[in-house]
Amino acid sequence: MEYIYAFIREFASLTWMVLPYFLAGAAFGAALEVYVKPDFALKHLSGGFLSMAKAALLGMLLPGCACATMPMAEGLRKKGADLGTVVSFLLASPLLSPQTMVLTWAMLGWKFAVARGMAAFLGGLCIGAVFLRLERHTRFLEISTAESAVKCSSDCCGSSAEEAEGPKKFWPSFIGILKDLARYFVLGMAIASLLTVLIPQDAVIRYIGSSGPLAYLTAVFLGIPLYVCEGEEIPITLSLMKLGLGPGPAFAFLLGSVGTCIPTMIMSQKIIGRRGLLVYAAWWMFFAVTAGILFSLFF
Repeated sequence: MEYIYAFIREFASLTWMVLPYFLAGAAFGAALEVYVKPDFALKHLSGGFLSMAKAALLGMLLPGCACATMPMAEGLRKKGADLGTVVSFLLASPLLSPQTMVLTWAMLGWKFAVARGMAAFLGGLCIGAVFLRLERHTRFLEISTAESAVKCSSDCCGSSAEEAEGPKKFWPSFIGILKDLARYFVLGMAIASLLTVLIPQDAVIRYIGSSGPLAYLTAVFLGIPLYVCEGEEIPITLSLMKLGLGPGPAFAFLLGSVGTCIPTMIMSQKIIGRRGLLVYAAWWMFFAVTAGILFSLFF
């Protein structure tokens, strides 16, 4: 019974602290969803370095999880965008959105929020450059053109492609975002509260350390299979830091847990191919660990 009361107190405290920022982020996301149209983006993302930069920024601005933006990535490819542009978009999209930026700032502080934005943009450019070179100068990828469009079958998408293309007004969009994200918001708070209550305070430091090499690797490998969507990773990261995990490994976990959404990885194979998926997954592991180390050094 003591654990139940402790869980309720922790859950209520976290939710009360974060709820205003969650609502503000949803409002900003709704405004972008209403005024930034997919057709506008497709016109400006054809190929090349500048296109990769625009794709990364677009992925960072669009609300919704990576699954929801997968049909747009397919549209970019069919419009003639090179793989560098498409993969830049795919990497940046799950790393950042208006909602997660606001929540990261509110729960983890401005350093985490700024570093997350930098990681999304620079990481998108780097992986885009890798795929651009593989596509133009090697035959490693061996991608066959997909005849059918990518469809999002995961629950994390929330809305269909047809809905995303139709005209929307702010309040319906705002309410829709809240409906889509509320379950993930609550689930993230519940997981974070359970971790804080059930795991002994010294367990993290005792078994993996606060910031050594094992802490980085453990954080990334813990985050990779963990299915999170639209902000769940933020309260979980906070709870791991409360348990003694250092900021660097915590940042590595933050990035790794959102980049390997299983439905997204499965669908991305259709666009970048099986070999491309291996490169993409390996990059995510390297990227998360490296970003965590750099975060600990400079922030």
